[in-house]
Amino acid sequence: MAQTIETTIQLHPMGNSPMLSPKTAILLSACLVFGLPACSTLPKQDVIKPQFAYDIDTDNTHLAQIIAPLKKQNPDLTGYHILYDPLDAIAARIHLIDMAEKTLDLQYYIWDNDKIGALALYKIIQAANRGVKVRLLIDDNNAKSMEAVYLALDQHPNIEVKLFNPYRFRRIRPIDMVLDLKRINRRMHNKTFTADNQVALIGGRNMSNQYYNVSDNYQFSDVDVMLVGQAVDDITHSFDEYWNHSYAYPVRKIVNAQQYNLRYESLKQQLTQHYEEITVQNYLNFSNRSNDFDNWLNQHIQLDWVKAEVIKDAPDKVKAKAKKEEHLNFQMVKHLEIPDHSVDLISAYFVPQKKGEEKLSELAKDGVQVRVLTNSFKANDVSLVHAFYTKYRIDLLKNGVELYEFLPALPDVDNESNRELSKKAKVSLKGLSRSSLHAKLMAIDEKQVFIGSFNFDPRSANLNTEIGVIINSPPLAISVHKTMDANLKKYAYKLVLSPEQKITWQHQTPKGIVTLTQEPKMKWWQKAGVKFISWLPIEGFM
Repeated sequence: MAQTIETTIQLHPMGNSPMLSPKTAILLSACLVFGLPACSTLPKQDVIKPQFAYDIDTDNTHLAQIIAPLKKQNPDLTGYHILYDPLDAIAARIHLIDMAEKTLDLQYYIWDNDKIGALALYKIIQAANRGVKVRLLIDDNNAKSMEAVYLALDQHPNIEVKLFNPYRFRRIRPIDMVLDLKRINRRMHNKTFTADNQVALIGGRNMSNQYYNVSDNYQFSDVDVMLVGQAVDDITHSFDEYWNHSYAYPVRKIVNAQQYNLRYESLKQQLTQHYEEITVQNYLNFSNRSNDFDNWLNQHIQLDWVKAEVIKDAPDKVKAKAKKEEHLNFQMVKHLEIPDHSVDLISAYFVPQKKGEEKLSELAKDGVQVRVLTNSFKANDVSLVHAFYTKYRIDLLKNGVELYEFLPALPDVDNESNRELSKKAKVSLKGLSRSSLHAKLMAIDEKQVFIGSFNFDPRSANLNTEIGVIINSPPLAISVHKTMDANLKKYAYKLVLSPEQKITWQHQTPKGIVTLTQEPKMKWWQKAGVKFISWLPIEGFM
């Protein structure tokens, strides 16, 4: 789609800490050291007329007819279905957009100008044309390349687009960072997708190629969960809070339409041309053939029904005004049980800070098996985060915490399904083999599993807004533990301390275990740079 919508430019997303390039890290440090004065750069906001999801009655929709009998059989419970496979994940989104009859409420941190982004927008326009009311809420941090697209979409009578926590200096965004760093550094990192107030998806996936096995460069390993029942009400109310917040601006109010030539009819034509391309159709046919989500939902739906707690940050967290109990990490501590014997923690970006290190070490010393899977240096798409994670590795290992680092290139990529996907959708196997962990998941004993957008780092805890769900499901928790048992050796380095208390990296290969004494795939100058960055006073921004 980079060549499809000519008024925008493809940008490379930077994950959880998008604005922290090395140059930005130095700028942040300078701001902190020299204490540059801050002033609000927020654009002027009009009086907001509140809108609520349940203003529109969706009880007679087809999705409601499927879900309502199940909800009646399982009062006050949540039904869930895990979406591990990226083809399942995109199939779920496309089919739910196609099935929606009244409303679509979509909240994302990144929506890229690429194949997946364009495919979803085409389907959204189709839904709007048949009368579905679409609310699209996007964090402004990564929205610059999509401004023209959002303006054009907003011209449709059934589509409203808002940008959350917007930049005022649209063309020279670093000005906002210097003048209003405290605000600009806080982002809406939530990912929620709700159709007809009946079915919701939450997890780590944005709307971009690399989350759905379409990127030519690398793929994110991620997870979503589809929810129905009680949890959907909580997610819907959360979306309304953000949509009606003073930091949510209609795109037409903050983006100058005179700077763009793209209009709705032209956008629709370009998206249609993109959709009709043979590579897109081949990808859709392949995903449909492999994962018949529509047939499953309509004919053979099977959900596990459990007690579940949606935990979420209040939007006022972006204003640094949310109460303690309105923070996701406070709610997580409240609802997670104290582990008896095992904790498995998966986090793309892992910076435990001193308090987190002490807590994990305490659990390990008490006999709890604590396993942490995060990205290796080469697999991490935000190398700055790796610099601060490395500060805690030795002490965690000394105290009995098991650390694993995701491989940058996964084995066994050249299997039959990947070869077919590569051939049909013209995706390079090189892209499919280069991977980065993006999932955010935790399993406690054989009791509970957390899935969401929350990374276990100070940025998610203190700066960005996040959402997730705690699923009280012994079978799911057991499944997570067993999956890690089976796959950690294949897909990750195991960190082990040598007799000299130096870190070594153990890697399982067909010829046996290989032990590396130097950080894998890290050149000497990268090692020096990571060390230097770790000294900067910016750990709280990670």
